[in-house]
Amino acid sequence: MNKITTLALALSLSSTPLYATSDLDDALSGFDEPASTTQPTSDLDDALGGFDESTKEQGVDAGSMFNDVEESPISISGSLGFLSSYNYAHSAPATDKTDYRGFSKLKFSSNVLADIKLNDNWKAKVALKAFYDPIYEINDSRNYSADTITTYESEFELNEAFIEGSLTNEVDLKLGRQIVVWGKSDSIRITDVINPLNNREPGMVDIEDLRLPVLISKLSYYSGDWSYNVFAIHEQRNPKEAAIGSEFLPKPQSFPDVDEGTIDLGESTFAYSIDGRFSGWDLSFYAGTVTDSRWHFEDNTQKTRVYGLVDMTGIATNIVVSGFLLKAEMAYLTNLKYNATRKEKSRIDSLVGIEYMGITDWVLSAEYANRSIQDYEAKMKQSPDVVQENTAQLALRASYSFDHDNATVSLLNSAFGDGGEQGGFYRLWLDYAVNDQVQISTGLIDYQTGTSPIWKAISDNDRLFFDAKYSF
Repeated sequence: MNKITTLALALSLSSTPLYATSDLDDALSGFDEPASTTQPTSDLDDALGGFDESTKEQGVDAGSMFNDVEESPISISGSLGFLSSYNYAHSAPATDKTDYRGFSKLKFSSNVLADIKLNDNWKAKVALKAFYDPIYEINDSRNYSADTITTYESEFELNEAFIEGSLTNEVDLKLGRQIVVWGKSDSIRITDVINPLNNREPGMVDIEDLRLPVLISKLSYYSGDWSYNVFAIHEQRNPKEAAIGSEFLPKPQSFPDVDEGTIDLGESTFAYSIDGRFSGWDLSFYAGTVTDSRWHFEDNTQKTRVYGLVDMTGIATNIVVSGFLLKAEMAYLTNLKYNATRKEKSRIDSLVGIEYMGITDWVLSAEYANRSIQDYEAKMKQSPDVVQENTAQLALRASYSFDHDNATVSLLNSAFGDGGEQGGFYRLWLDYAVNDQVQISTGLIDYQTGTSPIWKAISDNDRLFFDAKYSF
């Protein structure tokens, strides 16, 4: 789309690197806002209230959500945003290389959401997103790779778009492009495998924008403390990758392009979840066939690059103990394909975590995960697989809220390897609500180099950033 057209649409509506690794896919999930900045209540059920995706799981009938709405069946909301970043760690490039020093982003964005009440039991949602970044025109687009311009200069897309409601008092149906959040972790993806991620700018995008919606039919049945969910996944959508030749994939690669994915009702896959919510704890079981977070060559000629499908079974739980929230997840993945071997592999992913909210205005958390490839072969260490038999990840987070909870300062460290030797990042930022409509965020990201070629490639991308959003 022409960039001028994209910007015009955005304003009118508002009136990973290509290495075959999941490191960034896992790391990117660490930019969620803290679940709470206040002390936990003594009611353990309330403490776990934030972990239910469905309103009915919280004891709210789907039809009752519309009792107090305005007369108009359509509600329009959204936001206008401005995002900028300033790179301070790059050295002067060679004469034939792109200069990423200084400002690397001056992006204008628009998000428009339409909520539609169809009747007392059914509603619909349609969300559109657009952005335009003039930095490439300002710095002369001829200095960037064609893939970089296509990926980062402008975009207009349909985001979530679905209809949902109740068939009976116990049965709900949701159809359309939607986001399904599995698991309990805030910072590391273990069982959260339904939606692919936007891996174009590691660390620069909030979690709410990282998950990419997928076309799904979801049927839910509620009985007592339990909910039973069946998902028919009609869209095998691939992650959004960093552009070849961009600052997040600076070394030229000969890998072929990969498409965004396919929608084929005849090739739908299925997933299942069982969720139980009890006093002071919850428990979830998961299973399904989903799009892999890693790509592989479809044949030995290296002409076709695909993500493929994998099978996952998993379990996750939260337990509240005094001021602590304890977390645990485990997933068993099969049919994993790599490039160095023709043998399909399996992998066991596990996580333990703890969150503490017992200090006024503070939220402290630590999560540790390990991914272990079964029947590992040493040649899988080589490019383009670049995987170890065991990969550890540690995520540490601290958040402090002040000014009547209008401001929150947070520090997040995500490190790979038992001692962080593979690489990772630090992110320090301040979120501030100027008023009900204007929010700003500012801070810095420091990428840590290590033995992993992924983190080596982007270790000089340290930057300051400033984001401003106006909601309407």
